[in-house]
Amino acid sequence: MQKQMWRRIILISAVLLSINISIMLILVRILDTMLKLNFIWVAIIASMVVTVVQICMYTMIVIQRQTYLNAMTEKLEAIAAEKNPSHILLDKGDPYYDVINAINKVQSFESNKVYWLRRREGELSTLIQHLPVGVLVVNHHRKIKIMNAAANHLLGVKLVIGELLYSIITNHYALTAMLECAMETHQDQRKAIQIETDEGIKHLEVTMVYHETSKTHFQIVIIIYDLTEVVQLEQMQVDFVSNASHELKTPITAINGFAETLLAGAKDDPATLEQFLTIINNESKRLIDLVEDVLSISRFTTTDVGDEQSDEPIMIKGWLDDEITSMSRIAATKNIELINATAVTFNVATKPNYLTQIVKNVISNAIKYNKEGGAVVITAQPINEGWQLEIKDNGIGIPSKQLPRVFERFYRGDASRTQQIASGTGLGLAIVKELVTKLNGEISLKSQVGVGTTVTIIFNNV
Repeated sequence: MQKQMWRRIILISAVLLSINISIMLILVRILDTMLKLNFIWVAIIASMVVTVVQICMYTMIVIQRQTYLNAMTEKLEAIAAEKNPSHILLDKGDPYYDVINAINKVQSFESNKVYWLRRREGELSTLIQHLPVGVLVVNHHRKIKIMNAAANHLLGVKLVIGELLYSIITNHYALTAMLECAMETHQDQRKAIQIETDEGIKHLEVTMVYHETSKTHFQIVIIIYDLTEVVQLEQMQVDFVSNASHELKTPITAINGFAETLLAGAKDDPATLEQFLTIINNESKRLIDLVEDVLSISRFTTTDVGDEQSDEPIMIKGWLDDEITSMSRIAATKNIELINATAVTFNVATKPNYLTQIVKNVISNAIKYNKEGGAVVITAQPINEGWQLEIKDNGIGIPSKQLPRVFERFYRGDASRTQQIASGTGLGLAIVKELVTKLNGEISLKSQVGVGTTVTIIFNNV
């Protein structure tokens, strides 16, 4: 730019010098004819002086004009680069005033537009990142343009913007098949699929929306919903109905069968009558226990019945002594020793009814699945987060492969192994877990076959 300016000045200077010398020579020729005087050198000098003055004036104008042009160019380049340069201020009489003022207005408009675009982009990005559903945007080259943390978690992979989607989700064939179908047909897709991740099998509902950005370009918006918990809940409901029906059918069938046998004539045999009535009585009690457990777990998992009761302060050591005393008759049937190993007494605020059900259910299991002459040790102690309750027995123990399922409804482990020792509904620990959750606690279980089982419950301060 500077070289062009100086070339122009030199060219104009040469032209002005030629014109001025020509004019001066013409004037000298006229004067020489009229006055018979020779002013040729004076004319040359005068023409050069005039030319220098003209060149200086022209140079000043050109430099000033070029300065304005450079300033306007730099300002426009800064606007194009989304920078925010300061405004150029000129007097209203300046010939460049209108142009500079227009550029200033364009800058203000662009700055305001960029501000709102960035604000909306930030809001949209924040919204997408915090959505509970996975969001992916893939362009026509199958490269990731937008993704959020939920998509990473649901797919069990580390998505990278700008990378090919297929190079990351190498084993999710159902998802890639849907994407290919959307790419080829240019139609929206929606389907429930299963994928395998490090966390296990996940059930996902995937919606793919075809969006055409231009005649030759398009992108696919992928929305992923996690249905894993819904599917598991539905399966749990089906299993619950199936198991409950089976468990109810067993005692009812026994009661009905023995009653029919008695009515058919077995009642006339005193020994048979007493035996059958004992069986009917036991099956009736089992049926009552099952119905009560089903009602309890239904109440705790579907409603907040009973939550209206407020917390009450209890001295935990003395309270455990009372609970152990109430369970001593059951323990005596197997010669089980119940030991309260709580070292210090301390006060806790809790719902006594819930805590009673928890302790009785766990101790009852510890007695049922214990060895003849075994022991159950109950220990409570304060901790930083609240307080801890531990119930330990030296019974038959639980195989390690069954431990993850012990809190499932109606789960009773290996029937050939446990039912020979004690019968039950399989709902006790499920109820315990629900009650522990309601008391803001966490329950865990450790066990070893032939050694015993330890149930640890930590109640957190609210």
